[in-house]
Amino acid sequence: MLSDLVSGRLFPDLELPETTGRMLRLSKIADGQPLVLCFARGWWCPKEQVRLRNLVAMQDELTREYGAIAVVTVDEPYVNGAFRAGIGASFPFLSDERREVAESLGLLELTDAKHLPFLPLTFVCDSRLVIRRLWNGFWFWGNPTPDELRQTLREITREEQPSYDPVAVWAGGGAAAVGAGIDAPAVWIHEDAGGRELQRGVWNGEEPEVGARVSRSPVDGRWWVVASVEHTGERLGVHLRKEGAPDADPRLVRHRMTVPRGGLA
Repeated sequence: MLSDLVSGRLFPDLELPETTGRMLRLSKIADGQPLVLCFARGWWCPKEQVRLRNLVAMQDELTREYGAIAVVTVDEPYVNGAFRAGIGASFPFLSDERREVAESLGLLELTDAKHLPFLPLTFVCDSRLVIRRLWNGFWFWGNPTPDELRQTLREITREEQPSYDPVAVWAGGGAAAVGAGIDAPAVWIHEDAGGRELQRGVWNGEEPEVGARVSRSPVDGRWWVVASVEHTGERLGVHLRKEGAPDADPRLVRHRMTVPRGGLA
């Protein structure tokens, strides 16, 4: 029930069809990063048009800083697809057409008997899908402003990522303690070749062997390889560094480049 969805509680890992009909879980969308989760009335509501266009305006900066957005409505996937395309959203829209999630969690806007939509709720969850803040936009002013979302995401990043203050972490030995940052039994820690911490996240799975390849970097395609495994009490830290030498030419930028919408003048 909605009364159970409060700060500090784990949000249910919902699985619903997205605009192509493919089933998709919230944990898959978030991919271990903070998540802005919006339950929306639907395309027909002018308030929701404004609300979701505000999210579209934030999508580049939010995903650039390792976050995700998801929207859930009671409309069918085909309608959600048209709505999503119409506002230029790159984030997924999920469909609860049978209202099973809405009813089980008590999220229906009962005063709208015609559409019986979701209440316009916005949740911000951390990298473990733990709820950090909730807004109820039944009145439009109840929705979070872009700055409120930024502040909440900043708080999450500051608490989860020791490298939010990189100079202090690097001066203290390169990587922060295994127990710092994200509160999880096991974490992975991305480091540069000198052992300086870049980012960390929740490690899922068995303890890996040193030298094992874990995943490829989406930036330069090099493998993240297990450099060392650290045990501190009941905590496990998997230190990962990239395999091979980096491309030394600073002119060959590997990041996805962006330009102002509409192109350059």
